[in-house]
Amino acid sequence: MVKAVLCGLVVALALSGTASAWQRTQCGPGDQITSWGEDLDPANVLPEYPRPQMVRDTWKNLNGVWQFQAGSSGEVPPFGQNLTSEILVPFPVESCLSGVGETYKYLWYRLVFDKPASFANPRTLLHFGAVDWQCTAYINGATVGSHTGGYDSFWFEITDYLKPTANELILYVYDPSDDGYQVNGKQRISAITDPGGDTYTPASGIWQTVWLENVPSVFVSDLKMEADAYTFKMIPTANPEQHVQVSVTVYDNGVAVASVTGTTGNYLSAKIPNPKIWCPANPFLYDLVIKLSTGDTVTSYFGMRTVSLGSVWHPGTPDTGAQIGIDRPGQDMSGYPITLDEADYNLCWALCNETAECQAWAYGIPGCDSYRNPQCWLKSGIPGTSSNPCRVSGAKGIDPFTARRPFLNGGFVYLAGWLDQSFWPDGIYTAPSDEALRYDLEALSIFGMNTVRLHQKVNSERWYYHADTLGVIVIQDMPQKYGGATAATVDPFMDDLQAMIYGKFNHPSIIQWVTFNEGDCVGVFDAASVVATVQAWDPSRLVDTNSGGPANDLHVGDVNDYHNYPYPGDPRPSSTQYGMEGEFGGIGAFITGHEWVPNQCTTYLEVDTPQEEADTYVAMADTLFDERMDVSCSIYTQITDVERECDGFLNYDRTNKFTQAQTDQIWAANQALISGTK
Repeated sequence: MVKAVLCGLVVALALSGTASAWQRTQCGPGDQITSWGEDLDPANVLPEYPRPQMVRDTWKNLNGVWQFQAGSSGEVPPFGQNLTSEILVPFPVESCLSGVGETYKYLWYRLVFDKPASFANPRTLLHFGAVDWQCTAYINGATVGSHTGGYDSFWFEITDYLKPTANELILYVYDPSDDGYQVNGKQRISAITDPGGDTYTPASGIWQTVWLENVPSVFVSDLKMEADAYTFKMIPTANPEQHVQVSVTVYDNGVAVASVTGTTGNYLSAKIPNPKIWCPANPFLYDLVIKLSTGDTVTSYFGMRTVSLGSVWHPGTPDTGAQIGIDRPGQDMSGYPITLDEADYNLCWALCNETAECQAWAYGIPGCDSYRNPQCWLKSGIPGTSSNPCRVSGAKGIDPFTARRPFLNGGFVYLAGWLDQSFWPDGIYTAPSDEALRYDLEALSIFGMNTVRLHQKVNSERWYYHADTLGVIVIQDMPQKYGGATAATVDPFMDDLQAMIYGKFNHPSIIQWVTFNEGDCVGVFDAASVVATVQAWDPSRLVDTNSGGPANDLHVGDVNDYHNYPYPGDPRPSSTQYGMEGEFGGIGAFITGHEWVPNQCTTYLEVDTPQEEADTYVAMADTLFDERMDVSCSIYTQITDVERECDGFLNYDRTNKFTQAQTDQIWAANQALISGTK
């Protein structure tokens, strides 16, 4: 019997057989573990309430040591049998904190638990924060439900199957990871034995909190909330789905400021007197109490803010002219380069001016490098510049016009942030503690930024709760099928996309959805149709069609989003889209003793020291500052090193690469970007 005190509730996790012998495995080839992972208590794993936007007192956390064994397709569930090993839930099976540290496509989990004596309500639900990818749950030999999708939460009612004591929970999981057709983000099975590139160790099985919840016969099952600068709106849903009386009270620091009554399944709205607006500088959150006439009560919160695509006057930009010895690599138009009849860069320049889609050009001097004949590249965007004695290049000017900017609460806010893949050296997809989860968001302010682009992953509810409370602006990616997408990918992708948008809809921190990333899987979709669908699902946020990918050139959605490595380019706004540098940077100083694989780091731009990394970043931020009339958002790659990709401000173990002086240097550069002043 393992006992854990979870938020004031003593629970018992009864494991058949002998006492737990759980031990972590080696965390990667270099055994990189965070300080939170070092301090992990297997009897008290992620004890915090997992769903801060709909809270009840009657719950029980099932995280801890479970039984585990690898399985195979079509196996009979191992009812009433001890499994062959143990796993620490909710860490993915591949993670060192799971105690397994291996990957399997078929997994069996087993836990024996008692129904808490405090569960006095008639119905009991079994919740999973997330399980990657397909699973079926059994209670005391009966099937209670199945789920497909690796990033969304789900629950099964288990009321009719429970006994007072010794309930057997069996979970069967199938996860083909990157061998399957489903979205899997940056997971790659072969990264376990062959780490490298920009894909990483997979995260199979349970990877978010598992918990029980005790509810009345009719209970609040969902809350959909919206709030602009003046009015709060909500649709509460009851289970079973029916119209029952509901009252909602809004609190400002414990003082009731508004209330509304109505019935579930319908919109309720209330004007908020003297509203306090949510923004990065003051992320004020109102508290809520929702009561059904049937006896159920839940608490929640919301933030009041607006997101829109605003209009500003753009004074225009002059043509750069021909820049000798400067290249603009990337963003080549289809069919380029071409060979010119004469060795004259003016021909390339003129061709760009004659081509409506061309925004920049580059000319290759014949015989200077591998090209023996004069070359001309036309560019669909304006890439970052680099020194190259074999090139001449330039960028078109633009006339004055009314451009678009992202507006928060009716005014332009420059979005300076970083790419967050949210991988951990010890937990892979799962942070080792709630403090660790929050730290990744707190670190943003240490470096003077205000925005996170959560890249190809959907995090736990508590991550978004921390973003809401800290005032972090979130640009949320849809996880991709990273290579190998087929027509079979489309339906599960759309299911997961809808689950992400509906599941995270209530968080004020999220201001923009990203439907596709680069060329990962967009080629099998009608991107414009997907964007229209997302805009219909959620008209309250901005939509980025294809961050750094081919569908960006469709110019649908709200964002003109280019990727430029290592140096930032100049993605220009238009009358319908704002300009976003969706990825740039990738500067890497490799820190001995903090490497996933010792002496095998890679990056886009290697530098020798953290000081050189800081100086190089500041120079890039200065370039963006000069382009601030065009660029409204810049996302640096990235917050942390991830496995062998060593281009983070933080090491993979979350230690800072920089001294305080270097950190202050980066902070000042980012604050200048946000404020528009130096």
